[in-house]
Amino acid sequence: MKLILFDVDDTLYPKGAGPFNLVTGKIDEYVMSWCNLDLEETRALRKRYIDSYGSTLGGLMRHYGVDPDDYLQKVHDVPVEELLHKDERLKKVISGIRHDMVVFSNGSVDYVRRVLRSLDVIDLLGELFTIEFMDYIPKPRVYPYRKLLELYGVRPQDCVFVDDRLPNILTARDMGMKAVLVGADTSMPGVDVIPDIYSVSEIAF
Repeated sequence: MKLILFDVDDTLYPKGAGPFNLVTGKIDEYVMSWCNLDLEETRALRKRYIDSYGSTLGGLMRHYGVDPDDYLQKVHDVPVEELLHKDERLKKVISGIRHDMVVFSNGSVDYVRRVLRSLDVIDLLGELFTIEFMDYIPKPRVYPYRKLLELYGVRPQDCVFVDDRLPNILTARDMGMKAVLVGADTSMPGVDVIPDIYSVSEIAF
């Protein structure tokens, strides 16, 4: 069995062309409001939390007792449907993959569904393994990767992991998955690099 794991934001659509930048802005707003910080302080705090816990949410839960579902609802309240539209080329590429597929995203399940519906690929990509099912422990932490492998009963070497963020890719590679980095233009050991998601069909699965 081969399992293909797809990230969503800045992976299934061109980097910067979709809602993820707006989500990042919403996270800044949430932290500024909750922690009573200015923007510079907020970004410094977010960097510390991402370095320590893998995400801003992880730090807010640990230090401020933030309700993760409230956080996810607010930061994902962005106009996805205005920014993303049906992508026939993407549909053709994904439809041509003859392996089981699953979405593996740090986004919330409702947000990820909205993105996939807008791109018109939600019926092609299988189940959604999102931050709620990771117990709010995000990529690139090893925990959600291991939980996914256990859930699907597959070995790392039977998985292909497709993502746009290098830290996420390196975790997958180091676990033994075939790692495919989207949107990069330089090669690196043990990682397949493609310029965009449409080139994923060139990877030997």
